[in-house]
Amino acid sequence: MSVNTMQTRSIYKWGSPEVEEKLPSHTLDFLNNQFPVSNELKSSLPKGELNLKPLKKSKLSASIVSKLKKIVGNANVSLDDVSRARHSIGKFYTEIYKARFGEVTEVVDVVVLPKNETEIEEILSLANANKIPVIPFGAGSTVTKALQAPKGGISLDLSRLNRIIEFNAIDSTVTVEAGVYGPELEKHLNERGYTCGHFPQSFEFSTVGGWIAAKGAGQASTGYGKIEDILLGLTAMTPSGKFESKVYPAASIGPDMFRLFLGTEGSFGVITKATLKIRKYHSENSAKGSFIFKNFEKAVETMREVMQGGFGKPHFFRIQDPEETDISFHMSGLHGGKEDLFLRFIGYKPMQRSLMHIIIDGDPSYTKEVMKKIKKIAKRNGGFSTGESPVNKWLHQRYSSAYLRDYLMDEGIRIDTLETAVSWSNLHTLWENTRAYIKSFENTSCMVHISHAYENGANLYFIFLSPMNQQNEVSDFLKFHKGIIDSIHANGGSLSHHHGIGRMLSPWMEKEVGEEGIRILSSLKKTFDPKGIMNPGGLLGLK
Repeated sequence: MSVNTMQTRSIYKWGSPEVEEKLPSHTLDFLNNQFPVSNELKSSLPKGELNLKPLKKSKLSASIVSKLKKIVGNANVSLDDVSRARHSIGKFYTEIYKARFGEVTEVVDVVVLPKNETEIEEILSLANANKIPVIPFGAGSTVTKALQAPKGGISLDLSRLNRIIEFNAIDSTVTVEAGVYGPELEKHLNERGYTCGHFPQSFEFSTVGGWIAAKGAGQASTGYGKIEDILLGLTAMTPSGKFESKVYPAASIGPDMFRLFLGTEGSFGVITKATLKIRKYHSENSAKGSFIFKNFEKAVETMREVMQGGFGKPHFFRIQDPEETDISFHMSGLHGGKEDLFLRFIGYKPMQRSLMHIIIDGDPSYTKEVMKKIKKIAKRNGGFSTGESPVNKWLHQRYSSAYLRDYLMDEGIRIDTLETAVSWSNLHTLWENTRAYIKSFENTSCMVHISHAYENGANLYFIFLSPMNQQNEVSDFLKFHKGIIDSIHANGGSLSHHHGIGRMLSPWMEKEVGEEGIRILSSLKKTFDPKGIMNPGGLLGLK
């Protein structure tokens, strides 16, 4: 493999450069039947062999670059095209698609890797004095176009801020720098009998700072909470100065100002440090189970009754809708097997049935009692217990499945996602109408799951797949994508539940928060960042 091949694919590829997921033959046969892609289209798609097209020349003067090198050291300033390109895209579909053809257009001028808050303060001071944009960079897993640099500037890579500062068993807290990756944090905690409880699909390739900046959620957030429920305090460096919150279990001291940085995606300042809640954890105490229901409605009713039951709740709680359940049967090789035939025989039909996964963490007596009550509710709603096996299979691939996107795109299959939060009373209408829009396009599959549940509602996570359009893939996709967002919003869903807003959803922000909401966000932005250098160019609905 040539150097250019490695460089080009590594710019957009998910995860570890060494890992390339493949699909078994039965899954490939299913996908080829489901999404017919011509050999002509497949052969026309680059798989990493194209050179990166020349980027815009860095606009920074030699003097500015010299000053940056003086702050962080020569080895921690990168001006090469591959580094600049890699730090200027995330994992939004069109970013990946264009990068396959060597196209990365809205790029930063330089990548800088500070090691501490003092260096960040000096960089922000230099950038502010010269009105140079600054875009904080964690691990690059954003799917909202938040890393694109329409005005160029500095990519502030926080990977060197990777210290676990304090583990506090008395207070059940851990304090870490923003560049700490999920696996390192969790390993440190597990060795001491604790967990952070935050497991996004990007867990292996995302950072604590990124979780906070996106206001993210993990796969066990039903039990442990989203990141805003886990965060107790933070430090952020802004162009106006250093903000550092004190850590309390709770306090009535006016608004919780540290929460102003949640979900702001680098537009107010640079998150450098955070204190998080931790929980005692022993995996051997966890209770696992799964149920299959005759339809999505009964599965959702069971989930709602559990969440409103007052007896406890699962930490991991997931429902696959009928199409996702059906595709899961096909891709796992279960379709047509003895388990499938038995389920059909007792009334659980393909494209009607819906699968539920459950994991409950905690004390053994608690997990046992909660599972007992869930089984009772599931049975009342026609749920058939399918044991621990489906949960264990899902856990085995919950992170590695992210690699399949690159492989599917190699094969000419478009795949992307959108997610939302919705009240129970609006959930079915939103699910039905948005699915109907997506399914109105030829050869398009729409898999939907619920993976985060609350007393008052849940999220819906839409995954859509179809053959690529050989002539107009980018414009065709963007039109299709806009229609999905419009449908979600028109049917009572939030713009996002956990991915964030970025530049992707920015055009809808005024509809979401109102004119006064935009005015408040703009005022906060001006307070922290008077000259508008932090991640400028249409983030969060801001001009």
